[in-house]
Amino acid sequence: MSGQLAACAALSTKLQAALDEATKAQKIPGSAAAVHGAGCSWRGASGVSDLPAKTATRPGDLFHIGSITKTFTAALLLKLRAEGKVSLDSPVSTYVAGVPRGDVMTVRQLLNHTSGLFDYTECDAFWDVVKANPAHVWKPEDLVALAATKPPNFEPGQGWHYSNSDYIVAGMIVEKAAREPAAAALRSRILDPQQLTHTYLDGYEAKAPGLIHGYETDGHDYLDVTWSEDPSWAWTAGGLVSSTEDLTRFYQQLLDGEVLAPADLQEMTTMVDTTWPTIPEYGLGLAKRKFGERRATGHEGGVWGFVSASYHFSDPEVTVSVLVNLESGDAARIVGDLAKVLQTP
Repeated sequence: MSGQLAACAALSTKLQAALDEATKAQKIPGSAAAVHGAGCSWRGASGVSDLPAKTATRPGDLFHIGSITKTFTAALLLKLRAEGKVSLDSPVSTYVAGVPRGDVMTVRQLLNHTSGLFDYTECDAFWDVVKANPAHVWKPEDLVALAATKPPNFEPGQGWHYSNSDYIVAGMIVEKAAREPAAAALRSRILDPQQLTHTYLDGYEAKAPGLIHGYETDGHDYLDVTWSEDPSWAWTAGGLVSSTEDLTRFYQQLLDGEVLAPADLQEMTTMVDTTWPTIPEYGLGLAKRKFGERRATGHEGGVWGFVSASYHFSDPEVTVSVLVNLESGDAARIVGDLAKVLQTP
């Protein structure tokens, strides 16, 4: 075995041990992770994907990835910008009617969460519907209408507040500009060109095989909530299903300049200050997160039964993705655990 292969084999053993330890410590049923960079590529899994059946989790299993979807949606809008179909600094009302303050709110402000638009998931009326009828199919216009029942958090451009409503409106803009469903636009411009063959928009495309079970817990019992709610509630703000391999490839390609033209990537990585201590900066669908003394660029997400995190580090350049099937799990913490292994001599 060559020196490089031996080093990668030793590193893989350490990464798997760290994933096993973190999964057990957080009492997560199952997890999957991928690391690409530092001269090696590794995929691993731990725990189970189905508690009653005790099915072992596999590295290629699929998970709901929640708000990591936002990076894909932002990249898609920048693709449409490159085609001359969208302007980041045009008013939202140019493309979509019925958005509060849409005449003075820009597309850019949606993507970096400075729009002030109220988050529909913070509306009691949204949760009342979900509890009464989890299978309710949401239209994007209905979600925006919920947000419109509440005053804006602030005037557009005068603050920062993370809002799922921003990315529902972004999806509506995609459909207006592309003149096709958001799922089709995403597939033709991002998923297929980047060969992300295990990623799809749940509820809007045929399901790929391999989606595992997602759980929530009260600290004692685990409840399977994989299909508890119709995925339309999340759509372009959080509706994608993917694998660690696809996510790691996507962020590696995106930040290496293989997805967008340099000017568009520059727009995407231009950050504003947030109100979150661990994520102090946010660009267009991209976050800067602190991992101790290091910072990495990527995103994370949470949706019923699942939590996700995918981040790209520099010096050394490496991308780490972690997916877990427990709503209260901390995937970003496991990204940090794996990043420490990569730093250890």
